[in-house]
Amino acid sequence: MSALANDVLGLLSNPALIAVTDKHHGLGNRIRAVLGARILARAEGRAFAYTWPVGKMFGAAFSELWDFQEPLVSTAISRLVSPCFPYKDNKLLWLNAAARAQRVWQIRTAHALLLPPDCTPWEQELRALSPAEAVRSSIQSAFADGPSGVPFIGVMIRTNSNAHQETLKHSPLEWYLHRMREIRQWWPAVPFYVSADTPEAFAEVQKHFPHTHGNANKGPYNSKQALSSSVVDVYMLAAATHVLGPHYSSFPELAQRLAGPELRLETSQTPTATRLTDRTGLSSPADPLLPYVRSRLG
Repeated sequence: MSALANDVLGLLSNPALIAVTDKHHGLGNRIRAVLGARILARAEGRAFAYTWPVGKMFGAAFSELWDFQEPLVSTAISRLVSPCFPYKDNKLLWLNAAARAQRVWQIRTAHALLLPPDCTPWEQELRALSPAEAVRSSIQSAFADGPSGVPFIGVMIRTNSNAHQETLKHSPLEWYLHRMREIRQWWPAVPFYVSADTPEAFAEVQKHFPHTHGNANKGPYNSKQALSSSVVDVYMLAAATHVLGPHYSSFPELAQRLAGPELRLETSQTPTATRLTDRTGLSSPADPLLPYVRSRLG
């Protein structure tokens, strides 16, 4: 019997839930879908597995970014069993007695699952994850070599041509530069930590603003190197006192969810209440690996 057949038989031996991600899904999309599905599997008493396509479109396994040891199923197996176990969506309106009688659930989505109210939020699962050793070391170095010891503003910029058109339309580089100038007018000494998806955007910000930190050379887009750097950026943005981010992007939302509700995310399209105008209510963590453990600024 082939290894593929053994894998299929093993998958079908117990009630299971498979979180199915697509090769086009970005980091934030994958994380919230996989973690939400694992929560649902636990609540329903099902074995859990997930797909995580790695290749030209996305160059790093989950376990290369965080310590994550759940069973991995190939996309080929997911497709093989899909005629018997069709893909389901994140809204969970299908979750009823008939569904519970089915052997395997395959949930394919780029969105957070709309979990029952008694389930653990996926953000809590994210906070419980530990970055892989090399990534963890890079986070600590970025914090120590950059804005360690003082509050800072996180800035996440998406100007790469492959960004969503809504992002490119509503979050041009000029918007960031304008907001950063406004903030520096009333908070002259505040450092910026910049996560940019092109070295050109990072260089432009650094040219205008001293005390700008970040990694400008992340390697090819969505390569293993770039994705490892992205996880570093998630934790550094989460460790900020406030985040300026792009409209219609899950990446800065991942940082905000990691940090918790005390961290405000401001985009060109968010309500006026998210705008940073003074230091009232701001907080920051002492440890970038624990960005949700925060203290109010004095």
